[in-house]
Amino acid sequence: MLQPKDESCLSGVRLLQYFGGKTKVSNQIVNYLESVRKENQVYVEPFIGGGIICSKMSGERKAYDFNEYLIEMYKAVQNGYELPDSVSEKEYKYIKEHKDEDKALTGFVGFGCSFAGKWFGGYARDKRKKCGFAHTAKIGLLKKISTMMDVDFQYSDYKELHFNNCLIYCDPPYSDTTQAYGTGNFNTEEFWDVMRSWSKNNDVYISEYVAPDDFECILEIPTKIDIRNRDNKMERRVEKLFKHKGK
Repeated sequence: MLQPKDESCLSGVRLLQYFGGKTKVSNQIVNYLESVRKENQVYVEPFIGGGIICSKMSGERKAYDFNEYLIEMYKAVQNGYELPDSVSEKEYKYIKEHKDEDKALTGFVGFGCSFAGKWFGGYARDKRKKCGFAHTAKIGLLKKISTMMDVDFQYSDYKELHFNNCLIYCDPPYSDTTQAYGTGNFNTEEFWDVMRSWSKNNDVYISEYVAPDDFECILEIPTKIDIRNRDNKMERRVEKLFKHKGK
């Protein structure tokens, strides 16, 4: 079904896009996490998403996500799965309607070939060359997975997970944008309750813009991205890392 590579589409390399990904602030986050990590402490990501933070961490790593297609993609690529060099818009629509036919391919196309990295958020194309991003997404993913060959990827709802003495980094879905991840509705209050529970026996760090009063911001990273706030005014976005005050 998939077409051979179209050389005219090779207009540079981008990492596999994922809505809400941390590519531009990844080095600062990784440096901080490694600085507070205990010797031989297992690193855990319950919301692996685009995987950029995990790909730069060292030591034993475990990665989870509630999008089974995304996890199947990672596991398949670890085992030598051949990703396509091109995906046409017709093929994109077919895969969207037949997700279980090839779950690994669905995971790749659903994010890597979609507008802004949103889960089947519309076929993304290079407007200058009128082609898709499959090849550049493939190169980016293969580059990233080269440092993640020993990562233990598992499909799971984060609420079903239990850890002890782990370094846990959470980059949860943004509120009101869950359809971008393909995982259904996300209960933010429930999430913070789980963070409180995990923090009793683990070192837990959360990427968010705001957090409940019993969590403290321990790292701020200014970005060059402007967003519209609730008062409909533009403001510069600041990435923040939180931990529970009880730790």
